[in-house]
Amino acid sequence: MTVKTIAVALGLVAVCCLPAQAGSVGVYGSRWESNDAGDSWAGGARVGFNFVRMLEFDINGTQYSDFRTDLAAPDTKVKARALDGGLRVNFLPTAPFNPYVGAGVSYYWLDSNPGDISNKSGIYGVAGLDFGGKATHFFVEAMWRKLDTTITLNSFNTDAKFDGVAGNAGFVWRWGT
Repeated sequence: MTVKTIAVALGLVAVCCLPAQAGSVGVYGSRWESNDAGDSWAGGARVGFNFVRMLEFDINGTQYSDFRTDLAAPDTKVKARALDGGLRVNFLPTAPFNPYVGAGVSYYWLDSNPGDISNKSGIYGVAGLDFGGKATHFFVEAMWRKLDTTITLNSFNTDAKFDGVAGNAGFVWRWGT
């Protein structure tokens, strides 16, 4: 057997086992208001796995494609792809209204035009509410993001702070709760 065959087999086993465990999957829209680059609208997806009834490991991926800043050059466009991973505490996981809080780390793949921008890691904190039926829920949340990076234009470097609040809203499907 090759490594590829083993990896595919393990992946299929993992996918087949997921419905037996507690977790969630969802999609959302987002708006991030940053300090030095204005705001950007985005779309994202999330998946979560429960360790215990109230504690969930949460992974989010979001594509922000239209930040604009004047730090390095007039009308510099910045794109950010954020991958977030952290822990979330669900206060009422089986109730129709579930408030939650969480925190974690992020990694950002960044691109700017003109110039270059450094990919960086950051941190985040989140608070939100999901509500709905047994499996399908709508959620709204506020996420504080911390990201410091450097934009380079020729031999000119400038520090940029993308710290700010993001608002997310979307749908999540829960199983095994």
